[in-house]
Amino acid sequence: MLDEYSIEQRATQIFDARSKEYFSEVLSCYAAGNHRSAVVMLWSVVVCDLLFKLQHLVDLYGDDKAKTILAEVGKLQQANERSSEWESKLVESVAEQTQLLDIAERENLLHLQRQRHLAAHPVVNANFQLHRPNRDTARALIRNALDGLLTKAPILSKQIVGDLVEDLEQASGILIDDKKLKAYLESKYFSSFNPEVEKAVFKALWKFVFRLTDEKCEKNRTINYSALTLLYGRNPAQFQTQIEADRDYFSTIATGGSPLVYLIHFLSRSARIYGLLADHAKTAIQHTAEQETSARCLAWFISGSLEEHAARLGEWIAGADYPQIDQGTWESLRDLSDSPEWAKASIRLANKYYVASGSYNAADQRFSEVIRPALGRYSIDDCIDLIEGIQGNSQTWERGRARGDHRLLRARAVELDPAFDPTEFAVFNRYLD
Repeated sequence: MLDEYSIEQRATQIFDARSKEYFSEVLSCYAAGNHRSAVVMLWSVVVCDLLFKLQHLVDLYGDDKAKTILAEVGKLQQANERSSEWESKLVESVAEQTQLLDIAERENLLHLQRQRHLAAHPVVNANFQLHRPNRDTARALIRNALDGLLTKAPILSKQIVGDLVEDLEQASGILIDDKKLKAYLESKYFSSFNPEVEKAVFKALWKFVFRLTDEKCEKNRTINYSALTLLYGRNPAQFQTQIEADRDYFSTIATGGSPLVYLIHFLSRSARIYGLLADHAKTAIQHTAEQETSARCLAWFISGSLEEHAARLGEWIAGADYPQIDQGTWESLRDLSDSPEWAKASIRLANKYYVASGSYNAADQRFSEVIRPALGRYSIDDCIDLIEGIQGNSQTWERGRARGDHRLLRARAVELDPAFDPTEFAVFNRYLD
């Protein structure tokens, strides 16, 4: 089978510019067939890269684990400048105290060190020949070093969750929208995460947002939720697999209140997760959806389909409860799907909501917040549906602002169909001329 892995291409992705420069010497030796020299130089690059990454963590994050490791290896160097013991200690400490290296990657680097010793030291075999790694061995060592270390951005130690959450709390005043928050998190955190760190952070944020109800979690729930959704969006399949594998943990949620409202908002964007949760979690979610307005609007996954959800919402909106649905919820409701069918359904729900207005003030507000922003998306049949509904409720057509509002609706209908005759709808048309 053809090996399509390109060392040259992968080398362009080395994180640290200094390591990339040093690695060019490894490439030069390897290309010239000097495999012994390539292996010797590769180990030096790996050691330097580990030191660079640790110093990066100290400089950027003030990371205590990185400080400790650098101090320990520095003492070992001073104690015996000729010994290479500190190099092994460096690999072991990074693997044990940070999440930069997993077990397999640590063993690969220690194997490289042994190969480096064989290649660098004047050890001869029975035929008095120096050890010379073959091309396949050199290629495997180079590939493991690239994938396991050199191309990886430095990440935080195991204290990452606390550091990230504290950072979000302090920066919440300037990270006022998801666009700014995404840029911030990508630059400072997400770009440095490997899958294991991603899963650890996702697990912790899930607890902070959807389970805990203490004062600090309540204060930071919004920004933590935004961080969680942005992290989830990087690799939904990975996190769905994580939830499925650890069902009990992720099913341990609050019994109600804002954590469940936030969870329903989250599930509205990733309904598959709802099916992965335990029954007791689903019961709590269903109860919250029945009690809280925005949760009820967005919990379409309980109905099983958007079509069924629209039918249930329509009955509720037009019923005796007179629900008050804020503008943000309407925007989230429209964003549940980008299908033409759902766009049509959300418009018809907006029509029902306006037509069900129980007072002049309610009708003023509902037209302003729900109908007017959506008029540009109306088709002629949507306009007629709304006009017919208006005819049946004097709270919509008798109010003072109806003249200006309904002229906008009539103009949209005429724009779509120049043959549209508003005089066919006597009540709707009576105050427009």
